[in-house]
Amino acid sequence: MDKVIKGSIESLEQVIDFIQELNDETYIQIPEPLFNSSIGEHLRHILDLYMALIMSSDLQNINYDVRRRGLALERDKNEGIKELYIVCDWLKSLDLTLFNMKTNISTEVSVSNKVTANFSSTVGREVCFVSIHLTHHLALMAVIAKFLGHSVSPDLGVAPTTATFLRSQK
Repeated sequence: MDKVIKGSIESLEQVIDFIQELNDETYIQIPEPLFNSSIGEHLRHILDLYMALIMSSDLQNINYDVRRRGLALERDKNEGIKELYIVCDWLKSLDLTLFNMKTNISTEVSVSNKVTANFSSTVGREVCFVSIHLTHHLALMAVIAKFLGHSVSPDLGVAPTTATFLRSQK
């Protein structure tokens, strides 16, 4: 299995383990004023980016602006876990010869008005990007859980480069 796929699945499995340990209240709670989103909403956002890849009919045009706000998985952790497994299965079945295939990326780049930018990339680069993006949101989800009183592994949401650095310090 390709190292990018393996690393992405490893990160998804971290999310699955984390979500399974949460109670339903923690999953949906928005701990204002420090946060504006729940763990479930962060999970939906993570999954939206993976789904942008999965739902692209030919992986030649990927639109990261397609968001699925208000889904049951934002409120039901079991629905979120189901979709995480769907992503894992998709990654395991992904034809690795597609990794070097050119793709066109579309994404909004401004918060003051609608401005969309288009970029050239490769499928492999985009799989890597959504996995790294997952790590960023997993770190936020871990902070929310800690704020709400849950014990969280110190390894949760740690970037690969940070993990390598920490191992070198032991």
